[in-house]
Amino acid sequence: MNTAQSLARKKADLAPAQIEAWRTFSRTVFQEGALDEKTKQLIAVAVAHVTQCPYCIQAHTPQAMRKGATKEEIMEAIWVAAAGRASSSYTHASIAVDAMEGVLEEKPSAKSTPEMAVKKADLAPVQVAAWRTFSNSVFKAGALDEKTKQLIALGVAHVTQCANCIKGHTLTASKKGASKEQIMEAIWVASEMRAGAAYAHGSIAMEEMDKLP
Repeated sequence: MNTAQSLARKKADLAPAQIEAWRTFSRTVFQEGALDEKTKQLIAVAVAHVTQCPYCIQAHTPQAMRKGATKEEIMEAIWVAAAGRASSSYTHASIAVDAMEGVLEEKPSAKSTPEMAVKKADLAPVQVAAWRTFSNSVFKAGALDEKTKQLIALGVAHVTQCANCIKGHTLTASKKGASKEQIMEAIWVASEMRAGAAYAHGSIAMEEMDKLP
């Protein structure tokens, strides 16, 4: 048994009920449903790049290929993840703009109004123009169709926890032909991946615990 397998066994032995329940949850999430297994694995690969879980990337990339995803499709999914991270950051810049103007709210939120969009763009016009070009390039049909890209983006948005991104990609995914069931299954893939990333990184904790007396 190699080191990775040994750590996995130790983690499972320390919380057997929880690992079994999670495995059932994971199998349920990734089984064929409103979304096919290939699409679910592509969402998983993208989300893994947002959670920055190397274990998850290493596991789901070959799984996506086994389900029929090409290298080009996988790389486009990764670019959707990159665009999603950038979009989430830029969306939340509205909070920074408010703060710069002395507007400090008890519960600050990323405002999505025409006025705020103009303020943000005016503060960095060259960068926002380049970002828009980048985003448009990422989301146009290529190896992946636009509906699939929007479903991937929706999963990513639930991991970046960008409320405006969630709203925008839900509406756009629907316009591109995604059903409510497909949208919800994409969200569940994101949920499973967050849990999976946390559990996968338990290996680091296990290594540290093994050093304790």
